[in-house]
Amino acid sequence: VRAGDVAPPRRTPEPASRLAVPSIEASGPVLQAGLHALALVPRSGGGQLAAADEGALQQAVTQSLEAQDWSARHLPRRPQLLPQLIQTVNDSDASARAMAIIIGQDPVLTGNLLRIANSPLYRLQAKPVDSLQRAVTLVGTDGIRQIISAVLVQPVMQLHCEAFPQFGTVIWEHALLASRAAADHARRVTQEDGFAAQWMGLTQGLGAALVMRHLLDAAARRADPPPSQELASQLLDSWTLPVASRIAAAWELPPAVHSALLRDVDSPDGGLAGSLRFARAAAAASLLCRHGRIGQAQAVALLEQLDDTPTHTLQWIWRRLHGSGVETLGEDVARDA
Repeated sequence: VRAGDVAPPRRTPEPASRLAVPSIEASGPVLQAGLHALALVPRSGGGQLAAADEGALQQAVTQSLEAQDWSARHLPRRPQLLPQLIQTVNDSDASARAMAIIIGQDPVLTGNLLRIANSPLYRLQAKPVDSLQRAVTLVGTDGIRQIISAVLVQPVMQLHCEAFPQFGTVIWEHALLASRAAADHARRVTQEDGFAAQWMGLTQGLGAALVMRHLLDAAARRADPPPSQELASQLLDSWTLPVASRIAAAWELPPAVHSALLRDVDSPDGGLAGSLRFARAAAAASLLCRHGRIGQAQAVALLEQLDDTPTHTLQWIWRRLHGSGVETLGEDVARDA
């Protein structure tokens, strides 16, 4: 897919009404609700809890999240090579080749890096990317940073979600797109660290996966039927970023990442928090377009209402984001099933 082309949806979307253009204040929540509608398509034949029982389940999940010991041993395992990557990225003299050498220490991660480098999101030529050196040459320093970060996070993002079979794939796609949009927005608009912004996009995806895991575990302990879309969406809205901030702290990511994730997602703050707010909305808009829920013109109109990003910059970010395909976990999940 060439930059500027619309990537076709890979799955037949569930029947849904096209989104109406909301007020300025509502555009972000509308896009987030649309993302949840994609991710939370229930398994056919699932049961439904009574309202009172679902209220009890929500309380159980909330108490679990509030009482959780958020030390590193209770969070997704930090990728072993992450400290080396952060140190290398913070070294202004380090080259993309040096970063590729780090990932080359792990054959599995090397294979994943090459697979993502060959995905439509990063592949720029018809010839396959068959080596780390070629990957570095083609995508450059910033590109290799993004790919390596995604490769490190991918294993801990995988989540088998029987209640909502599309959840893991949609949330991973959203995290990848958000990481790229956040990096571009930080560099072009808020003048912040693109690497830190990229990790915000990835960790918010990890936060969503961990919230869902708590919900599924609580339902299993209570022997409840699968939770409703409404309950899952409410918990994701309330807890994704707080949990992501705890992951960032436990993984010792740059302090700016932890700080930005702690801020109110609806606050008018700029900086990295502003880049994260824009990136989450832009990634959701791109996925909604790919699944036929909204058109490109409507997506851009919604994004224009979010902040004061210059129109030409917003359109440049959108072309880079939406004019490319998205690496998915679908094949991996199928193989592991």
